[in-house]
Amino acid sequence: MYSEFYGLLENPFSISPDPKYFYLSERHNQAFAHLSYGLKSGGAFVLLTGEVGTGKTTVSRRLLNILPKDTNLAIIYHPTDEARDLYACICDEFCIEYEKDASIKELFDLLKKFLFNKLENGHSSVIVVDEAQMLSEDSLEQLRLLTNLETDNRKVVQIVLIGQPELQEMLNRQSLRQLSQRITARYHIMPLDLDDIGSYLRFRLQVAGRVQPLFNEAAIRLISRFSGGIPRLINLVSDRAIEEGEETKSRIIGEDEVKRAINFVSPSSASAHKTRRIGQTEQEQLPVVYNFVIFSLTAAIAVCLGIYLSRLIGPLITPEMPEPVVREELVNNIQAYENQKEFKNKFKSDIRSSNSEEKALADLYRIWGYEGDGVDCKLASLVGLACFKYDGTFDNFVKIDHPAVVRLFDSKLLQFYATVVSIKDNIATVLVAGEPYEFDLPYLKQLWDGHAVILWKELPSGATKLGKNPDSKDLNYMNVALARALKVRQVNYTSYSPQLKEKIKDFQNLVGLAADGIVGSQTLMFLNARGGISMPHLTEEEE
Repeated sequence: MYSEFYGLLENPFSISPDPKYFYLSERHNQAFAHLSYGLKSGGAFVLLTGEVGTGKTTVSRRLLNILPKDTNLAIIYHPTDEARDLYACICDEFCIEYEKDASIKELFDLLKKFLFNKLENGHSSVIVVDEAQMLSEDSLEQLRLLTNLETDNRKVVQIVLIGQPELQEMLNRQSLRQLSQRITARYHIMPLDLDDIGSYLRFRLQVAGRVQPLFNEAAIRLISRFSGGIPRLINLVSDRAIEEGEETKSRIIGEDEVKRAINFVSPSSASAHKTRRIGQTEQEQLPVVYNFVIFSLTAAIAVCLGIYLSRLIGPLITPEMPEPVVREELVNNIQAYENQKEFKNKFKSDIRSSNSEEKALADLYRIWGYEGDGVDCKLASLVGLACFKYDGTFDNFVKIDHPAVVRLFDSKLLQFYATVVSIKDNIATVLVAGEPYEFDLPYLKQLWDGHAVILWKELPSGATKLGKNPDSKDLNYMNVALARALKVRQVNYTSYSPQLKEKIKDFQNLVGLAADGIVGSQTLMFLNARGGISMPHLTEEEE
């Protein structure tokens, strides 16, 4: 077991790409949506770029999981810059036998025969080239020639190029314009921001078996500064910070554990960081020292001069003792302090009384206009609603755009339930024990464990998905909602036609769902949010 002390079943921060640890940040979500669209649309080339360690391989692994099981897949991890050797590697991946001294043309002919034969048997073929920035122009041109192989309606092979930013520069060359024009989907992954890093850490910990938050805010900020948002560096320092925390038996990983971890994994970075901080502190303190010295000297001179003059000519002014005054500002500050203290005590009390998910659900039903105490999801179907148990990222939760009951953990890891009512200007209004509180969004994300219960409105017929022969009322609803969500002219489909299915896929691509054209609960929830339907929303509806 990886870490019994922290309740982890395995290492959550291994740098090897494991699909189950794939965290869909907004950036990765967009990358996955773009590239999956490129593959499903039958394009010749799909391009994914990003700095070292930004998660390109993880995205590509997730992408390959959506391919049909009978897809013929060739993955080239370390391509050479020789075109002939590249063809030989592809033949090896496809288990194609060839002569040791086979020429480029002979290898091309073998690949051509293999790819057409697989296509005739109903199997698609995909070639993935990782670290593609290592390819020469000649090798890239040979890959383009492979995409010339096609039937009347499709390519016999699709190629995924994955590489560092310099690959984009290569493809912008005039000599490679033909290849660049065949790229149907491309995406450049940027590093994670501070909010994403907090969600990323919690997500991986949950997959490894720990529900409660482990890293405090100061630790997350320090990890962000050190890593620059690069997942590989986040994993490296977080893994070591857990070891440091175990050694000191710290219940929560804080800034001290992360500092020691940084010093271990990158002593030069830690030293530079420490030097910068000391330099900044000294710089900040210098004016204070100078001011103190000047003030002291001035005061000393004044005192000496005063003594000398008083002895010489006697006291010039008889000082008067001022009457004691009560400063209004001080009174206000004391009152504010007492109010804050009272607020914190009430919040703690509400947390302790919010250990029931059913009570929080009662608040959620009231938002929808239904009364009831001690209720659960069974009530939903009786009032024309559906109950969805969500487990995922905070960003995707916000996209669903419905009020929800969330499971939270306070700073002492005490579990409680709350109802998220609305989100505006990075502030979430949350009901705790029926009382409204305002949470900064990053703070709420830090407390949340990824679990929520969401109420949403079913289709007009009462169905929770669109069947093959849908009710006319459901079709009318889909026509209106899709037009609003996609911001296109409304088309009144009278059946679950291929055209309607394609429009559903367009919407799924837009919101980052798997574009399968199937209207299930998640697609309907996103459609409710984007389609301008009259119901409770988390965020303000767009005009």
